[in-house]
Amino acid sequence: MFRLTTALSLLLLILSCGWAEKEEKPREKRQANKIHITLLYESLCPDSRQFMHQLGPVYEEFQDYIDILLVPFGKSHSERNGAIFHCQHGPPECLGNRLQSCVINSTGNQAAQVKFVVCQMLAPDYSRVDQCAREAGLLSDVDHCLSIETGTKLQLQAELVTKQYRPSFVPTIVYNGVFDQQLQDHSLRDFRGTVCHVLRQQNLLPNSSAICE
Repeated sequence: MFRLTTALSLLLLILSCGWAEKEEKPREKRQANKIHITLLYESLCPDSRQFMHQLGPVYEEFQDYIDILLVPFGKSHSERNGAIFHCQHGPPECLGNRLQSCVINSTGNQAAQVKFVVCQMLAPDYSRVDQCAREAGLLSDVDHCLSIETGTKLQLQAELVTKQYRPSFVPTIVYNGVFDQQLQDHSLRDFRGTVCHVLRQQNLLPNSSAICE
């Protein structure tokens, strides 16, 4: 079970609002029958939180067609190989991003990853970490990950992935490793419709499927 650390308790008070180093081609080959979505987001970004209202139901409906990579970093940056992280919404967001990385890394089950991230991002604060973990079926010692080098390495990996796309807006939604501004704009307004558009474009919907009708 998750145990909130002193750092997380501090986060509650001041809150105001495994990846590889690159998008892995082998992973994309294993998921050739799916669209690959990279979601670049930040733990305290209001727009990221708003997008979670779309992500949850769309992923649940289309999980057989989506291979998703969740990257909690956004407009942050590191110094001295992760000794210091600077985040758009301050230290609480750095801690939140690190927490998200640790939980996501604790399972390879994408449905559980999405369920936790949506639940925790839509919570008014970080007090629902335990509850969201239980609902997603995750029991991992996040305290340990947060406090050791693993948490730092996960955030550095998230930074490498994020730097590939240099997002000017967070969240950024990337399809099949290529950023497209039109798809980005449509995704923010209608994520479900955009997913259907990409699926049709790539002929990934069986003739018998009525999911996008």
